[in-house]
This record gives sequence, C-alpha cells and structure tokens, in this order.
Amino acid sequence: MKNFSLKQAFSCAATEFVKWVCDARMVIVAVLLIFINNFAVSPLTNNAELMGEPLNILEPFIAVANSEILILIIPIVFLTLIADYPKVDTNTVFYIVRIGRANWFVGQILKLVFMIISYLAVIFLGTVLPMLSKGFWYNGWSNVATGFVKMFPDRRGDFGVELLPENLYNQLSVFEAAVKSYLLVAAYLMIIGLILLVFSLFKRKTMGFIICGGMISLGMAFSAIRTNLMWTMPMANSITWLHYTKYFKKPIMPMSFSVIYLLVLIAVLLVFGGIAIGKFNYDNVTEVAS
Repeated sequence: MKNFSLKQAFSCAATEFVKWVCDARMVIVAVLLIFINNFAVSPLTNNAELMGEPLNILEPFIAVANSEILILIIPIVFLTLIADYPKVDTNTVFYIVRIGRANWFVGQILKLVFMIISYLAVIFLGTVLPMLSKGFWYNGWSNVATGFVKMFPDRRGDFGVELLPENLYNQLSVFEAAVKSYLLVAAYLMIIGLILLVFSLFKRKTMGFIICGGMISLGMAFSAIRTNLMWTMPMANSITWLHYTKYFKKPIMPMSFSVIYLLVLIAVLLVFGGIAIGKFNYDNVTEVAS
C-alpha cells in the first residue's frame, strides 16, 4: 500500500467533486429550491406581510431544517444526487493502484464532506438570500415567529405557524437553532453517504442503496407516530425541535444523546470502510459498481 498523502487525497476529492457539481442531475437541486420556497419560505413571508413585521433572515432555513416533510425530501434528493457514489469502474481501479488505497479512500471521504457542505450551503443560501432585503440579522426570534398566533388566534393551525414551533423559539436562540440544525442534518447526510461507500467496497452497492431508502422511510414513519423507536433512526436525531418540549427546560431527548448517536454511527461506518478498502479486490470490479 502506498504511503498516505493528504495532498493526493485532497486532489482526488477535488477532481471528483468538480465532476459531481457539473453532473446534469444538479437540475434537481433547482427544483428542490423552488419547492422549498413554495413550501416553507412563502408561508413565513406571507405571515410577516400580514403582521407588517420582518422575519429573522435565518428563520426560513431553520424552518426548512426542522420540517418533517422537508427532512424526508432533502435526504432523498441527496441520495439521488450521490447514487453513483463512489464511482468505481475499470479506470477507477487503475487510479486506485496509482495513488494507493488509503489516498483514494480518504479522498472519497473528503469528497462526501464537500458534497454535503455544498448541498446544504445551496439550501441555506436559497432560503437566506431572498430575505436579505426584507429581514433582519440578530440573535433573536422575530415577532412573526413568537407573536403571530397572539395577533391572529383564529389562524393557530396555519401551516406557516407550524413551521417554527414553540419547541424551537422557547428553548433555543436563533443562532443556536440554525447551527444545530445545519450540523445535525449534515451528520444525517454523512451517514447516508458512508453507507453507500461501505457497501460499495463490500460489493453490495444495491443493498446499500436499499438500506439508505429503508432508513429514511422508517425514520419518517417512526417520527410521524412519535414512538420512542424514532430515536433509533438518524432522522429524529437530526430534527432539532423534536428534542424539546414547548415550555419546560427538561428535554424529551438530550441533545448529547443524538450527537453521540450520530458520531458513533459515523465512526463505525468509517471503521468498516477502512476494513473494506484494506481488503479491496481489484478483480471483478464490476461487482463493486453494481
């Protein structure tokens, strides 16, 4: 095995990341942004206009990252975008031989991190940029989030109201909610990508794809019925507001549990990935790609 070189690993990641960004499937991201705008941003801005009050520019992103519908759609779209990750064919095998297994493996991890950061950054910018001219930047919740129901009690059940539940604005600051939401969703996407990587190296890529789909579906189902089983899935652990009650400080589930859960799962997958690349067989590479 060739000596590890961070420079080679980074070069491998950067080259493949650029190819991924230029893939025709990126049009799906544009469709996702349009859906997010209609589904989450518009209801909030409509409430703001009705009250004559500005939103915090981070509130639409927080709403998106904590929506049970969007936290189903965002991973599904990401899974679609990285469906061929890691891309392994005959040319890739020659490349692995040239730069070394360790360099290629770390390069794939870096590429996954790049994909996650850029994917969530596009969603973040897609929700924040439209608010720059009509929102405010401050570590405090807007009156739209905290006082809309008081002004319009007959609209308590409106979808725009449900986007920012009391579990968020009564328990966390805006900055804390935004950072936690971003990092937890990023960890969720990391787990999805690592499952694909590990199962590909064990020549079971299709099975890995099925497991990812099943994990997303089960996570959604368990979260929808509010069973304690939802905490066995990454989805519930990545939704910030599910951890808190509306009024009491004692959480339903400590945030530390979710952080440890997600990090341990990522670490376990990385270990299995390291084992798999160490035993990687250059023969029958078509089995890896299927």
